[in-house]
Amino acid sequence: MKTLLSFIISICLLLAIPASHLEAEDLNIRLGYIQPDNSLVNPHVLRQYYTSYLDELSKHTDWDYHLVNINASTAFERLFAGDIDLLLSVEYPSSLGLKGGIIYSTINFGYDVEGLYSRIGETRFDPHDLNTLAGARVGIIAARPINQQFELFQQNNSLNFAVKAFANQQEMLAALQAGSVDLVVDTATNTMPEEQFLLAYSRIPVRAAATTANRDKLVNLENAINRLNMENPHFEPQLSHTLAEKLDFQLVHYTPQESQYIKMSPPLRVAIYGGVYPYVIYDEAQKKAHGIYPDLISQLAKNSGLEFTYVHVPTYDDAVNLLKSGQADLMLDIYAGPEDHQPFYYTNPLTTLPYTFIGSTSQTPSSADNIKLIVPRPEPSLMKFLQQKFPSWDITASPAPAAEALNALDQKPGTLALIRNSMLEIDRPLMLHPDLVIIPDASINVPISIIIAPSHPRILQGILNKAITQTDPEKRLHIIQKHIIKARPGFSLQHILTFYPLQTGLVCGLILLLLAIMIFLNHHSRAMSKAKKLLQENNTKLKATILELQETTQSREFYKEKAEIDALTGVLNKAAIETIGQEMLSAPFQQGHCHALFIIDLDHFKEANDTLGHQKGDEILHHFALNLVHIVRAHDAVGRFGGDEFILLLQDFPQEAIASVARRVMEAAHSLEPASDKFPGLSASIGIALYPVHGNDYQELLHHADQALYYVKEHGRNNWSLPHQ
Repeated sequence: MKTLLSFIISICLLLAIPASHLEAEDLNIRLGYIQPDNSLVNPHVLRQYYTSYLDELSKHTDWDYHLVNINASTAFERLFAGDIDLLLSVEYPSSLGLKGGIIYSTINFGYDVEGLYSRIGETRFDPHDLNTLAGARVGIIAARPINQQFELFQQNNSLNFAVKAFANQQEMLAALQAGSVDLVVDTATNTMPEEQFLLAYSRIPVRAAATTANRDKLVNLENAINRLNMENPHFEPQLSHTLAEKLDFQLVHYTPQESQYIKMSPPLRVAIYGGVYPYVIYDEAQKKAHGIYPDLISQLAKNSGLEFTYVHVPTYDDAVNLLKSGQADLMLDIYAGPEDHQPFYYTNPLTTLPYTFIGSTSQTPSSADNIKLIVPRPEPSLMKFLQQKFPSWDITASPAPAAEALNALDQKPGTLALIRNSMLEIDRPLMLHPDLVIIPDASINVPISIIIAPSHPRILQGILNKAITQTDPEKRLHIIQKHIIKARPGFSLQHILTFYPLQTGLVCGLILLLLAIMIFLNHHSRAMSKAKKLLQENNTKLKATILELQETTQSREFYKEKAEIDALTGVLNKAAIETIGQEMLSAPFQQGHCHALFIIDLDHFKEANDTLGHQKGDEILHHFALNLVHIVRAHDAVGRFGGDEFILLLQDFPQEAIASVARRVMEAAHSLEPASDKFPGLSASIGIALYPVHGNDYQELLHHADQALYYVKEHGRNNWSLPHQ
């Protein structure tokens, strides 16, 4: 009887639990994120990868995913304890994680980085000289899948290790501490305190893991990934490509043979011809080259250890002849196909030159059309490249500069011109051709490679290719933008005459006309009186016109001030968000739902703005606003309240899900800019007010939310709160 009574009471208690509580618990999925060690130059990009991926997956489920920072040493313990629902960055199948009660996703989700680690304080091995690794004793875990990448690393770099296999990580690290092995193979998210990072050599796919009790959550994650791949098949490849660009440049190493060649190689002579800023300018007095190309070459020298000097000649053909005769070793050029590159070697593209099509109409040309194209002052390799890309076009090389080529377009309707983007941005030749337009979606990127003289062995080609791969894409972009900005002309009389000749001529003509009128009036007194009267009438009309223009200008400024969009972030401004907030409060909401107002303040933004610069600060505000737009639903509203404060308006929103939105906002703030020695990193303080619990109108909600925000900032920031009674 007692057993039956206990069973009935238990059933009653379960039925008494609010459904909203169960739904809220199910909505919140905690994913354990093992923070990578210092083997990653940019560790924050891996977290950004997961955050972007999970934000997109949350649109395909009813669940809210968020990352929980954990350590590799306690990852599985916290998974079994229920602190997290799923665990990321898990190798499979893996002797590290084959534990009872653990299940793995059937598909890959995310990446890890594999490398070599030494004991703490070890100084015998140099990651930049693989010769120092020769004969090292390396410990691995038996039957570990990443061992295949380690073997490939040995083969590719002609290294011979004394490899010893261990049953598990504990035995391997004990041998490392005891000195039985010199190095061990491990990954960035699996290292222990006994290991010291030496070098990374491979990016490997990983999976997610869960306990059998959370099988449904793991299956839900896999289903969301499959739906995303079907509905947007380009999302994950593009996300992985972005991750690869920001990580893989640090996985390239030089073989012992390549390192020996670099040490023995004399300075390589780079042939440059002419001079087109911002790409290359040669200073004859100092015998130095400046511009985008020399800066990129300097980056290759820093990456590889090679040295470079420059040989300047007048023309392209002169530079090619220097390579053929052995008086130069390298030059930069366009790869135009195997039949044209003999007898030289070509590297992978060092950079690309963006070109834009200019024409009298905005119609996008087709490669199959019979198009007449004018190319001002092209290199022979560019002409061959274009002829291969557009074989049916009539392509003409013009010896004239770009400005004259554009003049020819005015006289030849239907003809196009191909102009470098840097020239359009710096010289702005289209200002004198109002009838010509940039053809959208028709630009091309021309790859620029390094030509190697045939007297050099193939090993130099491999070294330069690796040096190009090692160049951080962000560094390459910084070099290009620096020179483009530097090349923009300053404001001077020469600038006015060069870029505004038509306007300058009109102004000068008007001045001469006024002088002629004054002389004429001075010599004709009778006509002066009549002209004076006419001038007064015109003056009155002019004043009336000016007054109308002033009123129109004031009206435009008034409507501009009332515009709804914040110019910096692209979200609603303060006035617009207030209007929408007042309208939202008059709308009905479902039972268990409410209207919510969030005030969000970016903590430490001022330090970031002062440290990184105002331009970077503007980018942070723009990216944060974009993240907020992705977090909320389509009918919710995002606004900038001013400075680094933002407002979210959630209409008819489940009250129990308010906390999950706040956590996602805080995650978005954390991912904006990592902490450094100069500032502690960005976070978000959030004050939340609910309608009608905390107010019956917009101003009252705003007041209570602001009080909650003040409470959060007074108690340590990086949190959220409702108003305290």
